[in-house]
Amino acid sequence: MSTPEPIVPAAPSRAVSGRRGPHRAVLFFAFAFAVIADPVSSVAYAIEAALHALQGDLSRLLPTMSLVVGLVVVVTANYWQLVRRFPKGGGAAAAAGRAFGPSWTFLPIGALVVDFVLTIGISISAAASAVIALAPALAPLRIVFALVLLVVVAGLTWFGHGGRLLFAAMTALFVAVGVTVVVLGFVAPHALGTAPATPHPGAHSAVLAVVLAFPVAMALATGVEAPSTAIAQLGQLDDTARRRFGRGTLALLVVIVGGLTLALTVLAGRLHIGLPGHDSTQIADIAHAAAGPGWLYAAFQLTSSLLLLAAASSSFPGRARPAQGPGRHGGPARGASGRAGAHEPAPHPVLVGGGLSGRRRGDHRRGSR
Repeated sequence: MSTPEPIVPAAPSRAVSGRRGPHRAVLFFAFAFAVIADPVSSVAYAIEAALHALQGDLSRLLPTMSLVVGLVVVVTANYWQLVRRFPKGGGAAAAAGRAFGPSWTFLPIGALVVDFVLTIGISISAAASAVIALAPALAPLRIVFALVLLVVVAGLTWFGHGGRLLFAAMTALFVAVGVTVVVLGFVAPHALGTAPATPHPGAHSAVLAVVLAFPVAMALATGVEAPSTAIAQLGQLDDTARRRFGRGTLALLVVIVGGLTLALTVLAGRLHIGLPGHDSTQIADIAHAAAGPGWLYAAFQLTSSLLLLAAASSSFPGRARPAQGPGRHGGPARGASGRAGAHEPAPHPVLVGGGLSGRRRGDHRRGSR
């Protein structure tokens, strides 16, 4: 009669299950507001970009931005499904590789690379413009100031999660200050602008004007893909929890980006704020008309500048380490500590997508042998 083998308790899983608690809430706050910094920051320049394309016609600004917000909702719904299908990250790159083969993965990755480069340039420029609108004396040093901001963002990104956590707090602060400015602008505005709210004589037809301005206004959609790729950073969570985080972040993105965009657009027409002067921005003029030249206006400009820097930060890859990138099963690789996402900087979305493609290409080759 053989001796029964002792029952060895199973080792606890490193992935945290779907349990909720204070720690989970803090983690979601930090993750969500760090990830949506890019799409929220686009509010600072997308409305003005659309107004330039409309040649300053305020009467057609709301239809244009409403159409853009509607398309953002549709695109977000697509990523909602991708999060469900690919909870370990990868987003559009993973979907393209699964549907059409590994080679197609590099098409969305290429688009992301272009988006990241443009986001860095536009966000740094817009951040410099936001500060100059608050302190016009810096206008002659615009290029030098923008380069200094670029170096600062790159330096903070070097600290991985620590630097990006600071930017997550700045995103939340901008949302709070922005909502305050919007409410004050509707309830008790400080002043009114002089831009007419009626169509310009001799302008294009309303439909044609909106169609021509629409591609420019789609700058608002930048960063919508971020939650579907950033969930690869959450290696300490299981698939169910990552789905919740990804979808919760997408829902927060739609509410904040759509709400602020439409509110500021309506406020621009209500306060007659048209195209800005050389050393200002439209969103700065809206805040100035709503809140006056006091502390709230200064806070709005500073937080919007920091938000734009956060968006630029989100497009920088973290410090490169051999341990980064996806692991064997498509999730983030474990760092030196043995835990995914514990202290190492998060894997960049392009690294995640590229790793997924390389892994699937290797699987395909092994299967064909």
